[in-house]
Amino acid sequence: METWIEQHATLLQVGVSLATLLIWIFYAQLLFASYRRVRRPKIVINQMMGHSDKARFMISNMSQEAIHIDKVLVCMGTGDDCVYQQVTDIDPDQEAKREDPKSMLSAKLNEVTVQGPLEAGKCIELGAFQNLLDRVGRQQYQKTGDAGQADSLPNCDAVGNGAECRVEIIVIAVYSSEKGVIGASRAFVCQEDGLLRPENVQTTQHAGFFARRRMARLHEQYV
Repeated sequence: METWIEQHATLLQVGVSLATLLIWIFYAQLLFASYRRVRRPKIVINQMMGHSDKARFMISNMSQEAIHIDKVLVCMGTGDDCVYQQVTDIDPDQEAKREDPKSMLSAKLNEVTVQGPLEAGKCIELGAFQNLLDRVGRQQYQKTGDAGQADSLPNCDAVGNGAECRVEIIVIAVYSSEKGVIGASRAFVCQEDGLLRPENVQTTQHAGFFARRRMARLHEQYV
């Protein structure tokens, strides 16, 4: 045995070196994966309180650090037949109905906008599904000045109208020391029976290079 080891000492040494290298690569991969998991932002958009038009949406920060929510957009429709509207701040039409005209000035910041820092593990409510639809319709009418065009939003003028309505919620945020903006989105479909359900199981994270460029373009468009 000793003779065989002496004869193949060089080959054994190479084998041990390769095994050591593979072990180091394995542990380096584990460390890198752990680092990426800590640094990678994760925003979760959920539906709560049932599947009717009164269902509400919640934005949660599941990142390791705080994020700063900059813009929240609602996209109605698909492809070229879609409408984007910003719903970051409180609906001014709803605020105008309050008896006290100074209520907006005296309200807390989190009562008038979802913009701002969101700590890790915290969540914030966006609003009810039907309220978002109504708000997008009003904003579209104010933008176009055409009631007919506002009423013809892509199959989303009413819940349970016998046609599917697709609504995508897009959150644009800033994360830690990352350059530029990141984003997350999740689509929900109001089916023909009037029940609202998420299109996908998970929230789509827009943290890659090309995805972040798309988020930056949306951010610039709705500054």
